[in-house]
Amino acid sequence: MVDVASMSQFLLMASDLMGVVRKAGGDLSHDFIRYVVTRHEPHDGPQSQIVALLRGLFGDDVLAASVWKSTAIADAGLTKQSLYELERNSVGRATYDRAYESLDAVHREILGLVHKAWGRTA
Repeated sequence: MVDVASMSQFLLMASDLMGVVRKAGGDLSHDFIRYVVTRHEPHDGPQSQIVALLRGLFGDDVLAASVWKSTAIADAGLTKQSLYELERNSVGRATYDRAYESLDAVHREILGLVHKAWGRTA
């Protein structure tokens, strides 16, 4: 399930931290900040409604791609590995491929934003 309460706590903490940095004279300029929807189950109706609400509130600040909820990602985390370090056949090929595809879609989108910030074409 998309964890909106955790996101809210994080945003409040980040806002407080940025306030402290600003007050101390720190520079908070950045090229972009985006939100990534994680542990997303795209075929779950209520979750899709929450994600649509977030996209409605935050617009283009929410990445179009999302990281799908996957046992492959969970299993990798339990062994303190990334999905890319996990053996493909340890969780099943289709499960691994779906998780890999969702991560790669997010990574491609972020890489495009980095290239744009650097003034490069992808």
